[in-house]
Amino acid sequence: MQELDVEQFEVNREGGWNVVYVPSGRGEELRVHLESHAIHSRVSPTPGKPYERVEVEGDIAVNDLQAIIDCWER
Repeated sequence: MQELDVEQFEVNREGGWNVVYVPSGRGEELRVHLESHAIHSRVSPTPGKPYERVEVEGDIAVNDLQAIIDCWER
């Protein structure tokens, strides 16, 4: 299985959710950024992995979500 490039902050569609993988410790920061845009999300740890999974609620378009994440200060 190919390893994730979590530095890309790419939005993926998984099981009906928009999901972004971020380096460990950055998930809450992204969650707060999304909340400032009235987008609800939750951070899920990925045990044994060097990244966290941010699951975005709602029916926001992948391209719109990606544009908001691209504006996030990294």
